[in-house]
Amino acid sequence: MKFSLLLAVTVILGLCAQARANDSSAELAAGGLVLTKNDAIELRSEDLYLSAEAVRVIYRFVNTAPQDVAVTVAFPMPDISIENPFSDNLSIPTDSETNFLGFRTLVDGQPVTAQLEQKVIKHGQDQTALLRGLGIPLAPHLPATAQALDRLPPAAQDQLLRLGLAVNDDYDAGKGMEHHLAAAWTLKSTYYWTQTFPAGREITVEHSYQPAVGVSVGTLWGTREWP
Repeated sequence: MKFSLLLAVTVILGLCAQARANDSSAELAAGGLVLTKNDAIELRSEDLYLSAEAVRVIYRFVNTAPQDVAVTVAFPMPDISIENPFSDNLSIPTDSETNFLGFRTLVDGQPVTAQLEQKVIKHGQDQTALLRGLGIPLAPHLPATAQALDRLPPAAQDQLLRLGLAVNDDYDAGKGMEHHLAAAWTLKSTYYWTQTFPAGREITVEHSYQPAVGVSVGTLWGTREWP
């Protein structure tokens, strides 16, 4: 099987849907491996392990050219999209701002240091530079992001509200009304690196990460834990 632009490989962890109600969390779906076009690189096999705790994919590639070939390899992560912070509940397995699914890559059993590209998108516009300039973490779901938004001066808060990057989140926690902001944007993340495929030799590329399978808030009624 020859490569074109995109490997016909997709790991489906669940539908990228909005949360159906306030007692459930949306799942995140991860895509497949992407290589720049090179007819010399063949995919010989793909082995997938999938569970609620871990996803592992092992690819076996062969370079059929008489010389080594170096190509850019990328792995897009699922988008984290919060348009309405009051209903878009996400279940994400780590608190990391950058590696939120615990993504890891091995080539022939050796760890690869992949670079990470992240972009903040709102209404089709790239607003990454604006948030970085304001010192705002790019992951919209983290408490640290909400705290950073609250620390902004009023003029910067008003700018983000006008752009739709934030919404007012005012509430009374028992001491009177408090003014807060909540993030409302989409974070796109892609890991990438340059991979050399040795001439005439097979190599393995293994990805592993924790799936965001979603959760549902239930009750103890009728369970063994109910007294």
